[in-house]
Amino acid sequence: MVPMLASSPAGIGVGSQRVLIALIDIDTNQLAASPEIEVVATLRDRIGSPLDEYPGEFVWIIPDVRGLYAFNFEIPGPGTFQVTLNADSLGNLGPIGLVAVAEPPVVGVGDTAPLSVTRTSADHALADITSDPEPDPGFYELTVAEAVRSGPSVIIFATPAWCVSQACGPMLDQVKGLAADYPGLSFVHVEVYEDIHVSNVEDLVYVPSVFEWGLVAEPWIFVTDSSGRVSHSFEGAVSDRELAEAFDLALSS
Repeated sequence: MVPMLASSPAGIGVGSQRVLIALIDIDTNQLAASPEIEVVATLRDRIGSPLDEYPGEFVWIIPDVRGLYAFNFEIPGPGTFQVTLNADSLGNLGPIGLVAVAEPPVVGVGDTAPLSVTRTSADHALADITSDPEPDPGFYELTVAEAVRSGPSVIIFATPAWCVSQACGPMLDQVKGLAADYPGLSFVHVEVYEDIHVSNVEDLVYVPSVFEWGLVAEPWIFVTDSSGRVSHSFEGAVSDRELAEAFDLALSS
């Protein structure tokens, strides 16, 4: 069994950082994480000295198919770190490397949300601005800029039809399933590609907001508060508990 860092390929920031780690079966090359396997991570410095321990939360990537573990690390500063895992009956795993940078490319918690002018259903057919086979029309009524200015918001960058990780559709469905319980939030889905009707992946072109938010992968969820700042962000996979906590805090801001 081999642990694999699955979060923030361009480097994470400092302070409180959410990091995803997968368990890979080296014989089958399949994800082997399970809600029955409890995992504790030890964050270590560059030479391997322990800094602190963190329990992991199992998170489904695709419900009931495959998942990984989410950790909330406290990163003391920029640099190279090691992570080892204690995974119940699987024993001790690692180490794996983790790079922290002073200024990661992705918009982070505490940053002012970019006021991206994204496409809406007022000017485009839904089939042209989302590859979601069952879109929620309410997710396409506002631009990102309009949503952020209107109050607490949830911005989802995802491309269900073209997602390499296959996590985009499940994450978008997850947010859609919670949206009705949060009428005080504005929800916006941003399809990350301009023309989603192309035949080849080589013809895909990113929408401008992908660069404005500094994204290097998808999917991402950003929660913004009443002041227009990012209060939470989630890459790749997230639990309902994490989302509900983030949504509640945004509404109370």
